[in-house]
Amino acid sequence: MKRPDLAIPLGAAVGLAAICIGAWMEGVRLGFLWQPAAALIVFGGTLGAVLIRRGLAGVGAILRGVFSLFFDPGKDEIEATKARLTWLARLERREGAQALEAQAAATNDPLISHALMLISQYAEPKLVRERLERILDHEDEQGLRDVTTLEGAASYAPTFGIVGAVLGLIQVLRALADPTQLGVGIATAFVATIYGVGVANLILFPLAARMRERHNNFMRQREAVAEALIDLAAHETPSAITRKFVAEMELMLRKEKAFL
Repeated sequence: MKRPDLAIPLGAAVGLAAICIGAWMEGVRLGFLWQPAAALIVFGGTLGAVLIRRGLAGVGAILRGVFSLFFDPGKDEIEATKARLTWLARLERREGAQALEAQAAATNDPLISHALMLISQYAEPKLVRERLERILDHEDEQGLRDVTTLEGAASYAPTFGIVGAVLGLIQVLRALADPTQLGVGIATAFVATIYGVGVANLILFPLAARMRERHNNFMRQREAVAEALIDLAAHETPSAITRKFVAEMELMLRKEKAFL
């Protein structure tokens, strides 16, 4: 079972608290920072831009990716993959390569399924590597699309904050006949800028960086699986395949800990 990772909500809470306390120390009433119109312009505009860029399916993929960041992937999946690779290597050693054809049809993982089908047809390890590298390139491209879209949203938000500020200033200019309202009007206009810059630098850019690191770790794991399948095509022993996979996973986990 995946354990919840509290770093994201804790970091967001610390950052938001720091902003609010700093504003209070500067004499700004916290209630003044709540401007629904500014929030609608910034968040609605940013969401609209992302929808244009990726569509509903893309937004759904990003939300699923962000939701997964709230949970520690742990070692359970790695252990399950190691056990599966060991079992496949023993099956191939015991019953021959053709026994892997049924396993290829039974798995939903395109990387493993494609490799097992090729191995069952006695394909050369070089051909298996070429086919698996194509699948890995596709998975890498798909994963990075979500990261770059989230980074794009982080760049859109401050721009919509400026839009909100300009719209507020337009309203201020319409009230030039009442100088007593100018100060409050200008201050209100710039709240939208705070929303845009704040959500970009406190939420969106950090989430994109964390998602990129998670994706890089996932791709390293997939590359280790691909190398194990190539070794299976070369008829390496089960112990050698498992030992190489475990070494790659331990290296990945050390890098992840160093990042965190």
